[in-house]
Amino acid sequence: MTIGAKKTSPGAKSRTMKVGTARSKTKSRATQAAAHSQAADGEARSPTDVAIATELAPAVAIALLNQSEHAPGDPSPALEPLAAGAQVSEVDGQLRVQLLFDNGAVLPVELSEDAAAALAKGIEKALPQH
Repeated sequence: MTIGAKKTSPGAKSRTMKVGTARSKTKSRATQAAAHSQAADGEARSPTDVAIATELAPAVAIALLNQSEHAPGDPSPALEPLAAGAQVSEVDGQLRVQLLFDNGAVLPVELSEDAAAALAKGIEKALPQH
């Protein structure tokens, strides 16, 4: 997974950070958990909602990014949000990360508490120490 962070100063280059992900041929734990999850109002999520959130949306985003042209040796294309924020999710055991883009669009991402902790640790490690 690649996380992009856009610098706001004029002429500054975008930076991207690679975050390792484990892939397997079986359904991921997140996909399995989502299949049994409930919406915030307590109703069971439909298989279509689960598929959109866990498989289709990420696949579309990856496919679109892969269509972006970049010179050999340049970093892979990545989303470039203006800001990111985190809040407690309405789903137990989850954290909601929201990416804000220049056009005002907000992309919500639900992470398990373990995934959120790993992300926080990875960000802490990747940031320059002052």
